[in-house]
Amino acid sequence: MKKKLIGVLGIIFTLGCLYYMSKGLVGITAAYILITFHITRVIAEILAVRFIANKSNIREDIKEEIPRKTGHLLIALVTMPMIYWSFKGTIHLIIFPLLGLVLTYILNETGLLKELLHRNHKEDDNLAAIVYAIVALLITGGLSLINPKFSMPCLLGFAALGLGDPCACIIGKLFGKHKIYDKKTIEGFIGFIIGATISMYLFSGVAVWKLIIIAAIGAIAELFSKDYDNLFIPIAVCITAFFII
Repeated sequence: MKKKLIGVLGIIFTLGCLYYMSKGLVGITAAYILITFHITRVIAEILAVRFIANKSNIREDIKEEIPRKTGHLLIALVTMPMIYWSFKGTIHLIIFPLLGLVLTYILNETGLLKELLHRNHKEDDNLAAIVYAIVALLITGGLSLINPKFSMPCLLGFAALGLGDPCACIIGKLFGKHKIYDKKTIEGFIGFIIGATISMYLFSGVAVWKLIIIAAIGAIAELFSKDYDNLFIPIAVCITAFFII
């Protein structure tokens, strides 16, 4: 099964490279190669983190979240900025996420997605979480193609998701005592704002008070979105940042 997976991915990647090379877009082809390398690196790092977590004495409810939250950090704070810097202002900002959907489908159908994340939730949750994030990229990326002023807000949307969501989860589980909605706590809510503000500042250098407002909107989206946080957080932060920065 793994050989089939490698074969299919190889075909998709090769055809994509041949297409762009035939158009003379060597730079775009190089960007695809570079980002493909980084996605492979992210998968390897998630597996390494999961291995270390399984060997540790961390609480089980936190241990099962670590691989997924590591993916949040690595993809949103490393791979996603590379996508924007490589494809900013081009249709490839749409093409690359579409290829991501194909990759996600293959990983899910072969069972590797569940193995990678090793989460105790329903198998469909793993697929949905990734699909929602890719759809958010398609929407925000589409906005940046229509209006270039959305470029930085789009990047901030995923920066907020990348660090804000893990902070909300871990801080909420470790220190959360005051519930405000469903299972969400004030401590987790504040954790999201802190994490999102830090990550957005690293990418933008925008005034901290503005980023705190943007992060608070993202935290509200995280609070009420339940299983749709990967979709609503980037979009909410993107739109808010567009009007504030």
